[in-house]
Amino acid sequence: MSLVKHSILILSAPIGSGHQLAARALEEAFLKYPECKITQASAFDFFPKIIGTVFLKSYLLILKFFPESYAFVYKWGNNPSGSLWLRNIINRLLAQLAASFLKKVRPDIVIATHATPAGIIDLYKKEHPKIFLASVVTDFTVHKWWLCDRTYAYFLAAADIKPNVDTKKWQKVFYYGIPVRKEFREEYNRDYVRMKFGWKKNERVCLLMGGGDGILPMEDLITAVVNNYDATIKFVAITGRNVGLARQLRHLPFDVKVFGFIDSVAQLMNSADYLVTKAGGLTAAEALTTRVKYIIYNPLPGQEEANASYLESIGAVKIGRTPFEVARAVREYDRADNIFLGAMGKPLAADYIAEAILREND
Repeated sequence: MSLVKHSILILSAPIGSGHQLAARALEEAFLKYPECKITQASAFDFFPKIIGTVFLKSYLLILKFFPESYAFVYKWGNNPSGSLWLRNIINRLLAQLAASFLKKVRPDIVIATHATPAGIIDLYKKEHPKIFLASVVTDFTVHKWWLCDRTYAYFLAAADIKPNVDTKKWQKVFYYGIPVRKEFREEYNRDYVRMKFGWKKNERVCLLMGGGDGILPMEDLITAVVNNYDATIKFVAITGRNVGLARQLRHLPFDVKVFGFIDSVAQLMNSADYLVTKAGGLTAAEALTTRVKYIIYNPLPGQEEANASYLESIGAVKIGRTPFEVARAVREYDRADNIFLGAMGKPLAADYIAEAILREND
């Protein structure tokens, strides 16, 4: 006799790694329940791979070379009176492409970690109204494209993020945080981890992370810290798929250890002194579960700017818009007497979200 009570589909999108990492964290939380069958999928699975590849490469090029264009599109998209028609066209097309997959999986619960799959299921629910749709927002802000008429529950990063979510009477909003993977819920012996990486107790270590595509001017950042503040700081750079950047950093005349991808990101964050990275919601949520001194480099207009603004307002980060300002932020962290060094994150967010969804479906 089957123990399966719920068929749960977790839908993400590969636009940045955060949405997929949040989906993985949720899957880890649901795997504790034997009555749940979990399926992971991406909205990009519903159309030919070449289209997704072209879209992602174009997206990265725009972010790198034309951030103002991205800012304009983001702001326009956040105006519901002017953009929802486009959202609905995209979601209607993807819902048609996804129909055969959804009929095969037959989920009774769908969790979206990106606005596009939330919109796809919102339209699919017209003919399958019994599906429970939950949206897990992976930023410290809520873009208007997340808001759908048939979403039952929204899970947000915090109660005081802006803008406020306008909901119908029957819709529910939970403020459990952004889900992070189980390694960010573990306790680490800082001295042991530092010894494992070859760092001495009194050495200061700066971790630089640029996401899967290594989008961060790491050479300029390292040089700025060394030349404008302290040449004794050690650096660890995670460059992702950016092979050229990795090669470039290995030739620097400074103490830099370079990784492409590494499984022990949680250990690195828990044992490093400073973290310099972008303002992605998932990266921020992970960093806040540790005591690392978090510096956001030049947040992009749009959700990154909103994330950075919120995190700065609660005293969780410093923002450096140039390499020199990053060096200054490192110096300010070192000189601050009253800096809060406790973790400010929500490491149990995934567990709380899973419990709430199952509770709502009893």
